[in-house]
Amino acid sequence: MIFKVEKRHFRKNGELQTTRGYYLRYRIGDMPVDRWKSLGATDLQVANKKAQEFIQEKEREAAGVIEAKPMRDAAQRPLLEHLNDYEADLVTRGRAGRGGRGASLLKARIVRLMNDCRWKLACNVTPDSFITWRNQQKAAARTQNHYLQGMISFLKWMERVGRIKSNPLKFVGKVDERGQKKRVRRAFTDEELVKLITGSRPRGIIYFTAARTGLRQEELRQLQWGDVRLDGKIPQIIVRAETAKNKKQEPVYLVPEIVEALKAHRPVRGSPSDLVFPKGIPRASRLKVDAERVGVAYKDERGRYGDFHALRYTWATFMRKNGIGDNFARKQMRHQTIRQTDGYTDEAQLPIYDSIKKLPRLMECTQIRAQILGSDGQNVAQPVAVSEGTKSDKTLVTDGVCLGLAPLVAEMKLERAKGFEPSTLTLAT
Repeated sequence: MIFKVEKRHFRKNGELQTTRGYYLRYRIGDMPVDRWKSLGATDLQVANKKAQEFIQEKEREAAGVIEAKPMRDAAQRPLLEHLNDYEADLVTRGRAGRGGRGASLLKARIVRLMNDCRWKLACNVTPDSFITWRNQQKAAARTQNHYLQGMISFLKWMERVGRIKSNPLKFVGKVDERGQKKRVRRAFTDEELVKLITGSRPRGIIYFTAARTGLRQEELRQLQWGDVRLDGKIPQIIVRAETAKNKKQEPVYLVPEIVEALKAHRPVRGSPSDLVFPKGIPRASRLKVDAERVGVAYKDERGRYGDFHALRYTWATFMRKNGIGDNFARKQMRHQTIRQTDGYTDEAQLPIYDSIKKLPRLMECTQIRAQILGSDGQNVAQPVAVSEGTKSDKTLVTDGVCLGLAPLVAEMKLERAKGFEPSTLTLAT
């Protein structure tokens, strides 16, 4: 350690001058160069006393007896002030979510926690107080975990910038969400979508655009006419990086019918910076009213919701249902992996059975029945074939399955008379 009280020298207009007050020149530990601290005193004795107090403080910090001064100062500031700084930092770093809504929601949750748990200062935050609060909540496990994760993120930030020594909640476990009911969305069928679009009047074009582009609610809210390329060789919408969820600029190619609809919606005179939907985007509550008015279930018999985000499910399902390849569907949805696109596909609408029933047959119409032969009772399959090009009164074809008629029934009775159990299906009489 190096500590020395002296006045500093500097040049002004080419002349060497000396400061009126005293400074402490010091170097502690692994500091590469000396540092200077103003002691705010012109008297040497006063300066020496202040320097001694500063030296003692640094020695105690180095020995771990007290925390560093920035941390001690931070401990005296209200927790709400730190939270405001955290929110501002999220906005500056572009981590506040779309339109800053993510940071606002996070702050609201933390403020509620602070009020309910009576956390005024950072030292008030303890695992026990949080667990006590959580045990009194009736919210879903997912919601409780959101509160915990939000507070942990805030405390991690305070630890990272040197305002607290460690995160007091880092060892608090999450609530098990497995097996708990979550909101499940579905895709609108073509018939439902037509009803919703035609019955919602001015909002119909918004629902139509969402269902045929997959744009998210916030992306539609900030969509400008300059982003919409309707007259080019390849019509597309450019999703700007600042409006996209993944912060990447990407194109979304447009089907002809949405090109026609947007051309009809486009004003005769307008600026590229004008919003495509200047009156805003409907909320889920508004869509619910529109859907129920035209006879479209907002929540179906399986408990699945048809909210605004379900229009994005509708786009993914529409593409897969009509044979769009996996890779192209993924790009249109702007997903990183095909697994994400699969999660947005409503498999109930895929023509799986229509494809399966068209598969080629293995054999012609055949009735196979088991007969017991020999003393060991071994089952042997014996086909009864129908001559090609002839009609037989022994068989009846129903959905590709051949059933025996009267001669087969007589043969079964004969087997019973001989003491055997017939192995074929009993026909209804």
